[in-house]
Amino acid sequence: MRPQTRWTSVDLGLSSGDMELSPDTFSWLIAQAARLRASHGEVIGVPVLVEPTGEFFPDDFTLDHDGTERLLARLVSYTPLDEDLPLRVGFEEPEDTGKAGGGCGSGGCGTGGGSGGPTARGRVISMDQGYGVVVDVRDAGSPVTLTTTLARSVGTLVLAEGGEEVSPGEVGPVSEVCAAALGLGILLLNGAAVYAKGCGGIKLHRATHLTVEESAATLAVFCRVYEHEPRRVKKHLEVTQAEAFDEALAWVDSNPVIVAQLRDTPELLEAGAFELSPPKGLLGRLFTRKVDAKTPAPTKRPRSAEEERKIARAKALVDEALGNS
Repeated sequence: MRPQTRWTSVDLGLSSGDMELSPDTFSWLIAQAARLRASHGEVIGVPVLVEPTGEFFPDDFTLDHDGTERLLARLVSYTPLDEDLPLRVGFEEPEDTGKAGGGCGSGGCGTGGGSGGPTARGRVISMDQGYGVVVDVRDAGSPVTLTTTLARSVGTLVLAEGGEEVSPGEVGPVSEVCAAALGLGILLLNGAAVYAKGCGGIKLHRATHLTVEESAATLAVFCRVYEHEPRRVKKHLEVTQAEAFDEALAWVDSNPVIVAQLRDTPELLEAGAFELSPPKGLLGRLFTRKVDAKTPAPTKRPRSAEEERKIARAKALVDEALGNS
C-alpha cells in the first residue's frame, strides 16, 4: 500500500453519547470510507464480510497470549496486510485497578465505561521491526471486546502501512472506519454495545470509539457497496445492534446515488461536499432504488406478417361497418 496524504481532521463530536446518527456524522463516515477506497481501492479489492463463526475463525481460541496472537493473525489474513508482517501482542493493566472508582475488575465497573463515552482501549506501537499491539487486560476478559479491540488495531495497522497520517484525536474512529471497510464491521458493531454485570448491576458499555449507531452506519455502507446481504449481518447481532443496523440501512437505501459514487467514483466524496437525503419509508426506498436502477421499458415485440394481415382485415371490416369503405 503506497503512502498517501494526510486525513482531514473534522470535529463532529463523534461518540459523544447515545445520540441518533446525524447527517453531519453520517457524511463524515462516508467521506472517510471514500478516501480510503479512492486511495487504496485496488489493493483492498472486494473484501469478504467476516462473520463471527467457525468458518472464519477455525483456530482454537483461548483467552491468553497465544490465543490472542492467533486471533490477531486470523484477522490480518482478511486484510491487504502482509501476513509475514512482524506483530507482537502485549497486555497492560489499567492504572486505576484497585483504586476508588476503578471498579471490581469484572469489566462492568470503572470510569469511562458507561454508554455516555467509549471504553475503547488498546493501541498500536511502531517498533524497529513491525508493530506491537497493546491490549488492555479488561478487554482480554471477553471474546467480544477482545475481538473488537483487535479489529480496530488491524484498521490502525492498515492505515500505518498505507502511509495514512491521521490526527491523534481521530486515530480511533478512523481506524474503525477502516476496519469496517475491510469487512470487519460485524466484529466492531458487536463491541459497540456490550451489557456487562458490575457492582451496580447491568450496565451498557462500549468497546469502540464510534457509537453503536455510527458503527452500524459503516457496516450498512459496506454491505451496500459490496452487495453483501444484510441478513448475513443481522443473524449475528443483539437487539440493540440490530435496531441500529436497520436504521442505518434506511439511511443508506435512501441515498443510492451516494452508494453508487462510493463504489465507482469515491474521489467525488472525499471532501464531504455532498448532501444526504433523510431516511425514507420502506416504499419510498424501494421506489428510489427502482428509479436509480433506470430499468429500460420493455420493447414491443414486432408483429408477424400474418398478424399484420389480420389487423388490416379487421380494420377494413370496421371501416365498412361505419360506412367509411
